[in-house]
Amino acid sequence: MTQFKKWWGNAIHKSKPFFRKALSFAKVWREFSSILLGLLLWFNSPILLRMLDPTAGIYDAGVFQIYLFAVIGLYILHGVVRILMKLIWPTTDHYLDNQFAHDFQLIAPWKKLKLSVSIFFALLFALVLLARVL
Repeated sequence: MTQFKKWWGNAIHKSKPFFRKALSFAKVWREFSSILLGLLLWFNSPILLRMLDPTAGIYDAGVFQIYLFAVIGLYILHGVVRILMKLIWPTTDHYLDNQFAHDFQLIAPWKKLKLSVSIFFALLFALVLLARVL
């Protein structure tokens, strides 16, 4: 047991620089988290679907799978769009990352509500469209 503890402590100590670099990368490129989440859901979808419906096939075109694929597609497309924004038009990405939260606090409450509900329904509409396409 002591050898295992020593090995585990050594392994954690050696992996700290990797986790620091990964964390600093994740702070700059947060968009990859949605792609990673989408891919994680994709690879675990057979397990998730079997938990919901034990008779479902691995890639059954059932009701649950269509919406799962739509959510996965939304996450992946969100990440791709944010990466393209950062590469093609960095000013907008910088504004959304640094100044949008401050500007949002300055607007009137009814405008905040209108913007928040508009974003919510735009995402909901995108999810419904993706579900129809899939």
